[in-house]
Amino acid sequence: MIAAAISRAVETTVPALPDALDAPVGELVGTLAYLAAPRARAAVRSNLRVVCGRPEIARRVFVAQARHYIETFRVLRLAPARLREMVEVHGWADLASAYDRGKGVVVASAHLGPVVLTGQILAVRGLDVTIVVERKSDEIGRVIDRARSAMGMKTIETRSALGIGRVLRHGGIVGLLADRAVTGVGERVTFFGREALLPSGHVVLALRTGAALFPAFAMREGRRLHAYIGPELEVPRTGEPGADIREGVRRWAAVLERAVARSPEEWSVFERVWS
Repeated sequence: MIAAAISRAVETTVPALPDALDAPVGELVGTLAYLAAPRARAAVRSNLRVVCGRPEIARRVFVAQARHYIETFRVLRLAPARLREMVEVHGWADLASAYDRGKGVVVASAHLGPVVLTGQILAVRGLDVTIVVERKSDEIGRVIDRARSAMGMKTIETRSALGIGRVLRHGGIVGLLADRAVTGVGERVTFFGREALLPSGHVVLALRTGAALFPAFAMREGRRLHAYIGPELEVPRTGEPGADIREGVRRWAAVLERAVARSPEEWSVFERVWS
């Protein structure tokens, strides 16, 4: 009951906050989370040592994540036209061309920047977008999923393999985050000069369905939000599935590395990536 009340308060209050409060509220909430979560704080510092050698910016990661949640909830009361104004899209033509081929598109992203806006901006531009999410058992998680769906974007659980395949067969877009191997399934590849386990699901989907594979990331640059899409990631198809998957993940890791290196304080991963 308490969780439901908190969720309703968040759902009602956050979208109504003036835009000018996003930064100070994010600063406050993120700092409190940083102080209250020693294990996550240690994991972020460990990751930053590898990524940029600057563990001292760990608090900024928590602040950035707080801002991301605020922007996610704000979508609940945001007009589509306003979202189009807020987000500058790069690489649209290549994605639209792949979409028009009708064989489906897999969009791989990361916990980087206001990532939910990447899928939202594709949906408001008229594309059929379904994002893969982990199953939610708590009220706040369900609020987040409602916010994700506010612009017509659909969600599907990770365990629904048949449903995911159906979206691609019908020529739609499947979006998923590919920087954390949550289930332990993936490939060990070089990432920032060290071996790390990265997910392989996006590569497997592209190989099995013939869908195009596009990386896409959201970035906050000053006061402007940007969605960077593509170029298309070529997945090898040599007839050796194991080797093709490993090489596809290796190519993805190189793209992901460049994106994370560009804004390490926006990479909201709160578990150790490297042991």
